Amino acid sequence: MTDLANRVSGLSDTKRLALLRLLAEKNAEARLLELTGSHLKVLREGSPRLFFFPATEGSVGYMSGYLPHVPAPWGVYACQSPGLDGDQSPTTTVEEIAARGIEEIRRVQPEGPYFLAGNCMGGLPAFEAARQLEAAGEEVPLVLHLMPTFARAWRELPEAESLQTRALHDYGFIIERLLGHPVELPLERIAAAPEGERTDILVDFLAAQPGLGSVDPGVLRHRIAVYQANLGAMFAYRPADGPKGRLHVLAVGEGARRENVVDPGSPYAKALDAMDPERVEIEKIDAEASTLFDCAEPHMSRVGVALRAAVERAGR
Repeated sequence: MTDLANRVSGLSDTKRLALLRLLAEKNAEARLLELTGSHLKVLREGSPRLFFFPATEGSVGYMSGYLPHVPAPWGVYACQSPGLDGDQSPTTTVEEIAARGIEEIRRVQPEGPYFLAGNCMGGLPAFEAARQLEAAGEEVPLVLHLMPTFARAWRELPEAESLQTRALHDYGFIIERLLGHPVELPLERIAAAPEGERTDILVDFLAAQPGLGSVDPGVLRHRIAVYQANLGAMFAYRPADGPKGRLHVLAVGEGARRENVVDPGSPYAKALDAMDPERVEIEKIDAEASTLFDCAEPHMSRVGVALRAAVERAGR
């Protein structure tokens, strides 16, 4: 077995599922219910309803790991990124992602109050959806951003001028965090290749690994394209102002990694610039940031305490 295959085989079930979801293994989310013709996934039916927007890669299956930490009888729904299933082109702006999400949300709840949340990049469309709903006269008592505070050299990473390169860098970073060990991805070969060949190099490398043999290369190529589109939307987002209420941020990162700081250079933090600081509540959670994607314990329970408290307080 290769070193990568050994690492994959040694993962916990939660981390292995998170990795395979990232790489678009078929049927990784088969247990989700789906509204006919909709991108809104029903994780748990109930009322009131909490609506989530996902991270940059667009899938929502991992959010089933949030359910034990959302109080009953709340329903939990998630706005999967349009285009993820290959039925349409991906959306390219945060405003459009939010507007599409609102269309789906109103199918199950025509009127407010609306309770919104987002993980990672998903905090931005949740923020924007709150702005659009309030502009339409609706009440939004909760805007909650689950923000992983990864310690990365944000200002040194490629941005809008090279979305494809940045997307591939991000995939490598996420894989390494899930494995808990550096992975020798062919990044130099990717960087030297013509732009039209770069994604294929990464896809072919990953699909050839013994521990990832069930990955469909075609699906993975599409998943990276959706990631790239969402990445561009995030970089282009420049909100003029924020919603009328408060923005609650759960900043998730381990102090031992020095990841317990909200870096203003992080693209996830863009919404903070549009808010009056007095209306922003940043609650630091000392837990592994990647738990927001794999829901691994004991870290998820640390996040869950704060998540439950925020939802309960908003619902009073």
